[in-house]
Amino acid sequence: MGSVVQHFPKHQRSTVMGIAESGGCIGGVLYPAVLTKSYKTISFTWSMRCVAFVTFVCYLIAIICVKEKKLPEKESLNTKQKLKLYMTKSFDLKTMISDRRYFFTVCVCTLGESSVSITGGFFSFIAVKNGFTESESFLLVTVMNVISVFGRYFSGYIADKSIGTFATLIVLLVLTGLTDLGVWMPFKSSTIAIWLYAIIYGFLYGGILALLSSEVFHTVRADVFGSRYATQYGVAGMVFLGMMPAAASIIRSGESSIRNDGFIALMAVSSFLSAACYFVARTMTVGFTLKKF
Repeated sequence: MGSVVQHFPKHQRSTVMGIAESGGCIGGVLYPAVLTKSYKTISFTWSMRCVAFVTFVCYLIAIICVKEKKLPEKESLNTKQKLKLYMTKSFDLKTMISDRRYFFTVCVCTLGESSVSITGGFFSFIAVKNGFTESESFLLVTVMNVISVFGRYFSGYIADKSIGTFATLIVLLVLTGLTDLGVWMPFKSSTIAIWLYAIIYGFLYGGILALLSSEVFHTVRADVFGSRYATQYGVAGMVFLGMMPAAASIIRSGESSIRNDGFIALMAVSSFLSAACYFVARTMTVGFTLKKF
């Protein structure tokens, strides 16, 4: 859905994406509150089925409402030929191999998306294993998602008005890694520190997720944006499917502080590597200048 939004605004694209993706934070606020009770009343299985149904309905409404742009090459094709066109044009792995700038952009999205998503997935689990109650862990996630609304908007605004999307993402990713190592890792059992981490991380991860969707537009032509965007997130999704069980195997039961520290260090390194890839992609595009990009 992010690729659809990208086609409409000609100016302040990062700000628009931040506002559009803030809708996801509504689910981040409502789901923890609702699921806390539904797990006990209708079981975990039916809770997940309800979440899946709500997600399906929301996507269905979006698909019905969106209007596809007219493509000249589609006008003379039948349904079967159109389907073949969609399947062959949706992914562009060849360009990812031949275009080094695009390759590093894909690496950025893959590492950054995996880092913030996996961290958000295991944050409440590690909190519980370090002395927090389940209710407190759900509340931490809720607060994190509420704060991320502001992160999505302000990071987009800064990217459009000041230093550009790439520079903003580099700063956010570096700060995310430093926050993991400086706050979460040494103070996992501290109530004050974990609440502080939830607030800081919520702001940072909200900005990262909002801008990751718009940065690819700066490196590709508008007419191939859909296929490049799909390729980028297709690769990111496959890597995520591998990193999630890998992270779970590191944490295991969550009782070992050393294993938890190893997981946190892995997430921080992923953020730093993502920032490094961004720096390389930006340098390949505009050099070492401080111009907005």
